[in-house]
Formats: sequence, C-alpha cells, structure tokens
Amino acid sequence: MVPLRQHGNAFDHIRLVAAGLVLWSHQHALMGMGEPFVGVLGASYGGLGVYIFFAVSGYLNTASLAQRRSIQVYLFNRALRIYPALAACVVFTVILGFVVATDRDAYLSIRLLSYIAKNVTLLSGVKMGVPGVFEGNAFPQALNGSLWTLPYEVKMYVALAVCLALARYNLALPIIVFAGGCVVALLGTAGLLPVLPRAEFWVIFSILFLAGCAVAAAKSFAGLPLAIGALVAVALAFAGSGEQLLAWLLLLTAIVIAVGSITLPRRLRLPLDLSYGLYLYAFPIQQLSATLFTGFWPALAFSAVMTFALALMSALFIERYALRLKNRVAIPWFAKWSIGRAATAGATPAKISYDGASPGDSAQILPALNNPQRGDVP
Repeated sequence: MVPLRQHGNAFDHIRLVAAGLVLWSHQHALMGMGEPFVGVLGASYGGLGVYIFFAVSGYLNTASLAQRRSIQVYLFNRALRIYPALAACVVFTVILGFVVATDRDAYLSIRLLSYIAKNVTLLSGVKMGVPGVFEGNAFPQALNGSLWTLPYEVKMYVALAVCLALARYNLALPIIVFAGGCVVALLGTAGLLPVLPRAEFWVIFSILFLAGCAVAAAKSFAGLPLAIGALVAVALAFAGSGEQLLAWLLLLTAIVIAVGSITLPRRLRLPLDLSYGLYLYAFPIQQLSATLFTGFWPALAFSAVMTFALALMSALFIERYALRLKNRVAIPWFAKWSIGRAATAGATPAKISYDGASPGDSAQILPALNNPQRGDVP
C-alpha cells in the first residue's frame, strides 16, 4: 500500500484553487455562456487558473532540479507525473465518446486514432476533438479541450532541464535569463527593440514560468522574502513604464509563491494533490453535463461532483503509484549513476528524497483549458 503524503506548504491548496477556477470558468463556456473575466490580466478566470499553474510549476520544478542535480532523474520523474494519469484520462474519454456518440461510424475513424496517439504522447501537439460526439453542444466534437497547454508545459520542463544541466546546475542562470528578459522588455517599451507579441501563449506562459524559476533561484542566494520582494520591485518598475500586463503577471507570480510557501499546521495539509486529475477530467465531464442539463447550477454541481470523484480515483490508483516508481526505478537507474558522476567531478550530490514542497509532484500545470485571452474555449 502506497502511503498518503502531506506537504507542509500551501502549494497543493493553490493548485486546487487554480483547477477550481478553470472548472468554474469552463462551465460557463460549455453551457454557451460568456466566461467571467479578469480585466487586469485580459483573461478569463480559467486563464487565471492556467497562469497560476505555470508560475507554481516554474518555482517548484527549479527547486526540484537544483536539488536532484540530475537531468535524467528530473525528466523521468516529470514523465511519471504527467503520462500515466494522462493515458488513463485518454482511455476514459475514448470510452465516454463511444457511449455518447451520435454517429459511431464517424467516431470510430482514423481521427480517433489520431486523438489517442497525439494526446498520449504530446510529441506533435494535441487533438481535442473527434467527429460524432457532443455535436449538439456549444463546442461540438470536443472530447477534451483542456489538454492544449500540456505541450507548452513539457517543452518548458525540457528547456529548464537542459539549460540548468549545461550550466552545471548553477542557479545564477535563471536569474540572469530573467534579468535579460526584463531588459529586453523595457527596451521594447522604449522603442529600441521590437516588442514581444504579448498575445502569444508561449510568451505569457514563458514569463510566468521563468519568473517562478527566478524566484526559486534567488531564494537559494538571498532567501524567499528578498526574492519575492525583488520580483515585486520589478513588477512595479514595469507598471511605471506602462507595461501593465507584464507587471500584473509578475505580481501574480509573487503572490502565488508567497502564499504557497506558507507553512500550514498538520490539520490543514492535504493528503493528496487532486489538481492534475481535476484538470484532466473536468472538460469531458462538463461536456457531458451540458448534454444532460439546461441549467447552469445543476450542470456545475454534476460536473464538480463527478470530476472530483474521477480526480480522487486518479490520485489514489494511478498518480500515487506512478510517483512511487521515482524511488523504485529512477534512483537505481539514474540517480546512482548521476551522483557518481557528480562525486567524480568534485560536486556535492544533492539528496534524492526529501520532504516539504516536493517539487517533483507539481505538474501542473498545468491546467488550463480555455484560451486565457478569450472568453471561450478553443
């Protein structure tokens, strides 16, 4: 039996809130309503949830990689966090689609195979829909519109791992890259350089992820309060230069990390992180609710209960056991070899197992589901 774990901080709570924002926002869109909007971010509440996931992910994954000092262990653990639960969700949506399909000939086609292959691997993007299902819904044919941010997340994991490995896990690198990005942004505002396309998803997600990375790196040098204070100061500088969106994104990152780092009493700690399961299963369940109910609140109640139940089963029977393999597989295969190389090079190997924030359990993405810039779902 794999034991439950408890983290002493509030990041599990932060991710749970982010997943709840996505679910709440998407329910509006999938019922044919406009999504509630966060004006200062130019995004829906679902977009806000997505932004929170990327900021948290940058912070926790940088801490995880710096502690393990092994690109092999890190990427192996990331794969364990993402793919088993994702594969189970894809199987679930395929079965759900078959049950609700109004045109099974159209559903059981090569497009279904493409849906499975793309979404299980994430190697060539994702496919969110298949013909023959939910044809009468506000978003016809969409089986799971929540997966589109996962390729962004995976690419950022790989980029972080490669860059830090090339820098021999020197945490000055994220700070330098973040500072350089800030200079480029300010020069763009002054008209001395081209302005980055702020409406592009990869730009916004990269800003949030890199800001989280920079805070984690600065924390190792100066402590968390100074690291967060420095990020707030940068945000205020951008606000003063007229870069309001960038200022709010950095301020959001600072707030999320500050709140997530609060040490909680044991009675308030969560035994499981349900956020990834909520992210994966919310959209298909909400599509189903839109076919069963005409009222917003009954559909939302159905979606919340069913999604929570599926997320709980995913956490208990898939994610918990997959993450257990970090100790049974990753350490014998990768960590000993990596630690041996570090010792040979004269470096002090980091501990492989640890308590507390457990950055390796922070997928999260990631969730996000709707287009954060718009009040609908792509």
